[in-house]
Amino acid sequence: MIFLVSFNSAGRRGRIAHQLQDALEAGGFRVLGPAATVSQAVELIDGERPDAAVLDFNLGGESVTPVALHLRTLGVPYVLTTAYDKARLASSFLFADALNLGKPTDLQRLVETIRSL
Repeated sequence: MIFLVSFNSAGRRGRIAHQLQDALEAGGFRVLGPAATVSQAVELIDGERPDAAVLDFNLGGESVTPVALHLRTLGVPYVLTTAYDKARLASSFLFADALNLGKPTDLQRLVETIRSL
């Protein structure tokens, strides 16, 4: 099961989250989420441990850092789908070595990357 954390509101960002979810499901994965807030993400993780996660760095003004820390504590690998650059991400040990698929995200590459985790 793949955990998807992406700011999921109306408009463009909501469409992006659903595109990621649709691509993962088409790739044969069961998707938990998307979660749009840190508290929602932690609650979902605590309810069902995912095999891997796809994280957006900015959740409507909230940093995904607490979610990444929780996933790391559980030993769950994750990738990022964020427009933030490598220098910004390197400021946190949780993201310095994390693979960032960027935005817009190549959906085929996302599926292939998740398969390889």
